[in-house]
Parts: sequence; structure tokens; C-alpha cells
Amino acid sequence: MSKTVWRITPVNGYDIPGLEGWLEKQAAKGLVFSMTVGPFTLFRRGEPAALRFHLEPSPDKPDRTDPELNALYEEAGWRYLGLFRSSFAVFATEGLESQAHTDPEVWSYVLGRFLRRKLLAGLGLLALNFLCLESFRFLVELSWSDLRWFPVDTMSTHPLLSSILSAAGVVLVDLSWLLGLLSLDRYRKAVISREKPPRHTHGGGLLAVGVLALALVLADLMWQIADVRYQPILEEAGAVTLADIEGADFPLSSDPLASMDYASHRAGLLMPQRWRYWQSGRFRWNEDGSKDREVPKLDVEIYRYHLPWLAGKMVEEQSRIQWDGCQYETLSPAYGLDQVLISHNAFNPERDAYPGTRLVLRRGNVVLLVEYQGNQELVQSLPQFARMLERL
Repeated sequence: MSKTVWRITPVNGYDIPGLEGWLEKQAAKGLVFSMTVGPFTLFRRGEPAALRFHLEPSPDKPDRTDPELNALYEEAGWRYLGLFRSSFAVFATEGLESQAHTDPEVWSYVLGRFLRRKLLAGLGLLALNFLCLESFRFLVELSWSDLRWFPVDTMSTHPLLSSILSAAGVVLVDLSWLLGLLSLDRYRKAVISREKPPRHTHGGGLLAVGVLALALVLADLMWQIADVRYQPILEEAGAVTLADIEGADFPLSSDPLASMDYASHRAGLLMPQRWRYWQSGRFRWNEDGSKDREVPKLDVEIYRYHLPWLAGKMVEEQSRIQWDGCQYETLSPAYGLDQVLISHNAFNPERDAYPGTRLVLRRGNVVLLVEYQGNQELVQSLPQFARMLERL
């Protein structure tokens, strides 16, 4: 059996009476305080014991320890166990009637000074709020219709989940800090009035959930930064190119913004893995010397979701979109594909240089979206697109 036990701290980190009572209950179960890591508390497993705990606000020193103060407590029968976060020095004694502070005025002064220090610590919390300000702005500006009708598409193309977690995490951490200050102030006033302060056993969950949400966002950000890369048009997957559709001798544009010779790639914990590339034909020159940009074009996006169910929902959402008033037509699955949707725009020679075709394919948890402008029948390239999805 392990000699160490982890517990989520259920009490607010500034609620001194509540924390002392919780530590005493854990000691009665044979778990003696050792250290803390964020919202978690580490205990040493031992024999159940009746102990009285005292949390002394830690000194304003780099290591938050004061050997002289610890020695004074030891002389009075208290034993130093360690630091609770960077806020308190934890002492314990077997004398259940022992009092760490017999002078309420001194104890009130210590608590008041600690309260002012934690008020100043709110400046660091304010900086965290500014760092996550973009998440709040994105959520405020997000269209409700997008969330209602296209939640998976929104999640795939925008940082929806990370914004929600960032905003929720910051709000919970802010709330935990504010409630902790109110609890600390009530305790200080109870000491002044010589009243017995209540011992709460809640409030720590706010910080735990908030820290977990922010940790997920940070892990997702680090994952994305580490995985940002560009690769030649998915050569290992046999990507379908505009030349495959138009013909091997089809001239591609040399403009890197119009015809990519690589695919952008993105991956993260909170968004699907995504590839994208686009290509267009070589621009022609008009008689007046201007460029004619009306050439065949191909735009491909690929999403690999963590769950096949999300991929199916993505296809369902795409099927609701009408391009130029034209709905998607569902084709019989073939070539190992699970779903095949195709849509042709209402071609108008006076308005459009080429017909437009949109293709939506799904294989398992991978969805491929294709937009093509040209005279070829895109459905003829289904076997190649299917092979590309199979290799991803």
C-alpha cells in the first residue's frame, strides 16, 4: 500500500478554520499533512491520531519559511509539518486544547496583514484575466445561430472549446479568490469579537475545476505550438491535386498564394486534426495586359476528429448548407467511404467562368471537404479521394 495519498482540497485555500478542521479529520483517518501541489494536498499514511492543527500565515520571504518562528512553536509543543501552498505554515499538536495565539489582537493583526498581502496578489490574477481577454471577446461575438446549427463546424474552425474552458477557468479562479478573501475577513472579525468562527468544508472545488480547465487549455496550446508544420501536399497520403483532376499536363500557377506546393497542418487536444491546401491554374493574360484570374481552382480541407460521432455530425451540418440555392445530394457509399455528399452550383455563364462542385466525404472519424471550380466531373476522382482518406 502506498505511503502517500493525494486529495483534492475541498476547502477554500484562505479559509483557515475550515482547512484546520479538514486536516484534523484527515489525521483521524490516518492521513497526516505533507505538502500541496496546486489544488491537491499530499498526505503521509500512518496511524489514526487525534491532532489539533494551526495554520500560520507564512512570512513574506522568498522561501516562505521562518526557522525562528518554527522553533518557538516547537517549544510550545507544536510540530512544523510544511507549507500549505505558499500561504500558510502548518503546525500540529496532540494537545487538543492548545491555543497557538492567546492574544486576539496579535492574531487579528497577523490576519489583517495576510489579508492585505492576498489583496495585492490579485494583481497577478488580473494579469491572468487580461491574458484570457480574447476568449471572452470571442464568446461574446460568437453568433448564437452558429452554435445552434453548426456547433461541430464552429468547434473545428474556431477555438470554441479552448475559449469556453479559458473563460470558465478564469471565472472560477477569480470566484475562489474572492470568496477566500471574504472568508478570511469574516474570520478576522470573529477573532476581534472573540466569537467562534464557523468551519466550512467547501469552496476548494472552484479552484480545482478552474485550474484543471486552464491546464487543459495550456496543454492544448503547447501541443499546437509543438505540432505546427507544413508538408508537401500530403505526399505520403497520395493527395489529390488539381493536376490529377484536370490532367497531368495542366499548368499550375506559380504564385505561392494561389497554388500551394504544401499542406498546412494543425493538431491539438481540443480541436480536430486539420490539413488544408489549395491550388489554381496558371493565370492567363488578357489582350489589355491584365491577368485573367478565372481559372480552375481546388480547395481541400481534411478534419480528423477524436470521435467518429463528431465526424458524422460534421457531415450532417454540411448537408444543411445550400450553395447558390442548391442542396447536397447523397450518393451511395463506395470505395470504403461511409458517407458521400455532392453539390453542383447553379452555373450561369454570364456570371461564372466555370461550374462549381462541392464534395463532402467521410471515412470513420475523418471528413474531407472539397470545393472545385472547373469543367471536369469531380465524382470521377472519388477513388483517389477515398485512397487519400484511407492512408491518413
